[in-house]
Amino acid sequence: MRFLAGIFIALLALPALASEKMTSVTIDGISYVQIQDVHIAGGTRIAIMDSNGGITIMADKLPKKFLESWGIRPADLALSEKAAEKQAEDVLAQSIRNGLFREVDGVVYDMRKPQPGWRLFSDARVLQVIEGGALVDPTPYQATTTMIFVRNLPHNFVDNDKASFKAKLSGDFSYINKFGFEHTIHAYDAGRLCQRNEISDAIVKDGHTTASLPFAAQPKGAQRQEHPPEASPGGVGLRGIGSGFFITKDGYLLTNFHVVKEAERVEVQYKTNVFKAKVVEVDPVNDLALLKVPGTDFAPLAISRKDSADLGDEVFTIGFPNIQMQGVKPKYTDGKISSLAGMQDDPTEYQISVPVQPGNSGGPLCDANGEVVGIVVARLNDLAALRESGAVPQNVNYAVKSKLALQLLQGVKGLDGQLLSLSFPARSAKPVQVVEEGIAMIMIY
Repeated sequence: MRFLAGIFIALLALPALASEKMTSVTIDGISYVQIQDVHIAGGTRIAIMDSNGGITIMADKLPKKFLESWGIRPADLALSEKAAEKQAEDVLAQSIRNGLFREVDGVVYDMRKPQPGWRLFSDARVLQVIEGGALVDPTPYQATTTMIFVRNLPHNFVDNDKASFKAKLSGDFSYINKFGFEHTIHAYDAGRLCQRNEISDAIVKDGHTTASLPFAAQPKGAQRQEHPPEASPGGVGLRGIGSGFFITKDGYLLTNFHVVKEAERVEVQYKTNVFKAKVVEVDPVNDLALLKVPGTDFAPLAISRKDSADLGDEVFTIGFPNIQMQGVKPKYTDGKISSLAGMQDDPTEYQISVPVQPGNSGGPLCDANGEVVGIVVARLNDLAALRESGAVPQNVNYAVKSKLALQLLQGVKGLDGQLLSLSFPARSAKPVQVVEEGIAMIMIY
């Protein structure tokens, strides 16, 4: 009996048991009952799961006793808030580098959010680059040519380029045509790239009761920088974006040759870090390039050593298409191997039904196990195909076969021994997540 009494006394001294968790709470006059789970959702937000589903609410609206019954201490909230702030700043810095904050007439717009008054132009044709902007045909597939004037196009486009961008109507533009007559057309502004000190906290920080705004005036006293510092990723000088993927832990990665062909400088963004990259080897014929960045903690992908994939195999890619419109987060698309030969029966490529866009070039084409069977290289030019065949192609895209990449890598001393084999354990578990860990954004200057 004494032994049992000792056990009883010891149990009384233990921390609160699971059965002692408070399963009901009243917040702002509303009662929540049959609570099944309470945890930190991020920062100082608390997720409460009850019989009706659940809510997320700020921790300061909940009794301290209730939180402690679920094992949530003030120190836990402080640590979570600090981590959330760090993550938010990293995401913000990445978005700024990639030109997603744009200023028009003293107002800064967060292009990650829907912006009333801004219009999406897809596959518009740049008719002529002129001082201060460009004359653009927004509907190049129609029989009649229309024209608008666009300031601050997000890339260094040249005449006859295709361009996809968002822009805000900003008045009219007048010019003299070749017959000597004055024409007035609509003018749009795609926005000037902004630096951090030009972005109001009202845009980037959530309050307890209000969400961050999609746009706001520049802060008073902000120093407008027409030319961001040269060392800053993104901004002035950024000519294009591509995708790539790591093949070794120590920083070797593959992309397309055409992505880096005319680059004066190449930078690689991996997660929230940016590295200066060196072009190590190129294969212009098969449109491949091997890059190297400093570091030893990258997540390499396995390259398939099969001679060929099979017709109809399911494949996918993850990359960074059209970041000005779609944002900087990696995008996943999937499809199938449509042909074991590329354009005009090119045996070095696959034709794929995976949807790709500008920015996907150089990304990995992976099979269902997450192994790289190809490198995304091109999409059929819609305008050229329309002129040639009278129809716009649907999802006609191409990828260089992986065996061509292996041939390129054989010429790099000591590299073959570092490549992952097909038996790499991580390949069979959550292949999409494995591939996402191995990709990087290629930034060209």
